[in-house]
Amino acid sequence: MLKKILLIVLMIGLQASCSSKKKGLPLFFLLLGGGSGSTASVAASSDTLTNATSGDSFTVVPLDSNDSGNGNNNGGGNGGGSGDGVFTNPTGPTQIISNIVFKVMNDTFLWDNTISTEITIRVSNEDGVLSGINVKAAEDQSTPGVVQFLSQGTTAADGLVTIRVTVHPSVSEIIVTIYGINPKTGQAQEITGRIPIQVPDGFLSGGGNGGSGNSGGGNNNGGSGNGGGGGTVVVAPEIDLSTVNFGAVAGCLQELDADCDGVLDADDEFPNNAELGWTSRTGRHTLAWEDYYQSSYILNGTVNPSNDMDLNDHVSVFSTEIDYTPQGKAKEIRGIFTHVGKGAGFNHDLRLSLDVPTSAQLSISFTGNNGQTISSMNCGLALSSASNAGDCVGGNLTSAQLKKGILIFPNSQNTLYNSKNAPNVGGALNFVLGMTSQFTITFAEPINLEEAGKNISGGHLNYFLAVNGTGEKIYRPGFVKSASEGYDLYIDRVSGFPFGVIVPGVFNYPRESTNILDPNNQGKTGYPAFKEWATSKGTKSRNWFEQIQTTEQAKYVIDIKSNYLPQPFTANLIHSVKVYIWEISFLLILIGAGLGYYFRRVLLSRLAA
Repeated sequence: MLKKILLIVLMIGLQASCSSKKKGLPLFFLLLGGGSGSTASVAASSDTLTNATSGDSFTVVPLDSNDSGNGNNNGGGNGGGSGDGVFTNPTGPTQIISNIVFKVMNDTFLWDNTISTEITIRVSNEDGVLSGINVKAAEDQSTPGVVQFLSQGTTAADGLVTIRVTVHPSVSEIIVTIYGINPKTGQAQEITGRIPIQVPDGFLSGGGNGGSGNSGGGNNNGGSGNGGGGGTVVVAPEIDLSTVNFGAVAGCLQELDADCDGVLDADDEFPNNAELGWTSRTGRHTLAWEDYYQSSYILNGTVNPSNDMDLNDHVSVFSTEIDYTPQGKAKEIRGIFTHVGKGAGFNHDLRLSLDVPTSAQLSISFTGNNGQTISSMNCGLALSSASNAGDCVGGNLTSAQLKKGILIFPNSQNTLYNSKNAPNVGGALNFVLGMTSQFTITFAEPINLEEAGKNISGGHLNYFLAVNGTGEKIYRPGFVKSASEGYDLYIDRVSGFPFGVIVPGVFNYPRESTNILDPNNQGKTGYPAFKEWATSKGTKSRNWFEQIQTTEQAKYVIDIKSNYLPQPFTANLIHSVKVYIWEISFLLILIGAGLGYYFRRVLLSRLAA
């Protein structure tokens, strides 16, 4: 028995010592991290694609007060139509046939780490188009097994409604649910189905294994989703949903919708307030900037020699919430931002621009890294020419003042306590957590935030950085274009690189002067998949930021996650083992050898006695 124990310990030590490759590590060490994680773009499943092309995406689900709004359906057409355009038993239960056309979303690459698309649906029955039908969108892939409500709308007089959604790049399917009633039985019901929003390269041009051809317009000949190319294409589904024995609810079923606002209680975050319907939450993200922007380089199309593409000049971790009315208009925005990085010599102010036709009440507060509220905030600005009403104190802001920019953080030198958190490769990180800003914006009237792309790109609001050294204001891609030629003024015309990006989660951003693109292919980057994502214009490696880094790759990034996020005991233990893995392996060998020697001596002494 002693020999077996010693042998196991020695094998673990030898295996860890003889190979640094993933395949040579014991399972225990693999669980601690290291190696390369999959960053591949994820397309909708073959079943979902096949159902979409055959007309069998949707199913009818009877509703009562206990099962409404679950959105849980795997497709297959149970209770629906025959898939061939012919209804059976038209005097019986509700029946459905779907016809879907997939259109490619605008393929302009704006460096968004999200999937943004729109779903258009036309609902009709045997008597014609149906108005007043509630349609909602949800997803269950970003957090497996958890259905998350995204948005909803109501069909207009032409039976049409378009719902815009923005999701994590791991989401390839949207759950679409149509709420109504069977007029023959009075039974409230949902028609629900899974609809693809990411399809494989080649799917739209016939790269799949066929299908029924029931997708309309000749735009979709695929079926199984086995298209080539390794990437995905974001599509905007256009759904023609024909029904029999289905219609809008006359009035309100209060057992399902207590405030009768058209948002079912299962999805309504304000079930007793008919003025509000749901809240959209971004979750935690990181906003990272490159600050040496000069408009002259962009306008002239010349090289910007100071753009080092390390995305660490101003970095903050944030999350936002937006309360929407049942009609899908924004009433209130809440945000919380924490400053974590400043790898720059310039100082900056971080602002939010809102181009809306109404005024708003702004409340804002600041918290130090000691957790205490800052009662008298130092509001000295990096760029005084950008000063605005409400800076650091809040108040009522006019439409023009909202557009000029709400101040989130004043001078970055102060909000990060004169620190940088951005050493060069090999340099020690003496992490200092910056200040936190928390704000609430309440509009005088609900507004359409997504109108004409003025306020939202990639699912996020229009933040901008005001820089003292250049006097410039820097925006993310998608908001400001050249009036004459139409190119984006905040994407470098030579390198094609943006000056501001938003990354899901807490982003371990590059160390100072570490070009995240690794232009010379020397392996000097913490995110090798970033380059494939960038060069494929976002079709491949959509999850590049979730790459599991090797020890070598980790040298090129700042470990913000371990410093920013509070760590439980087990997480600290695992982190310590990661750091000292080889020392621990050697120590285990010594301990094993020592124990083996000791027990051997004991055994020999007993045998001698």
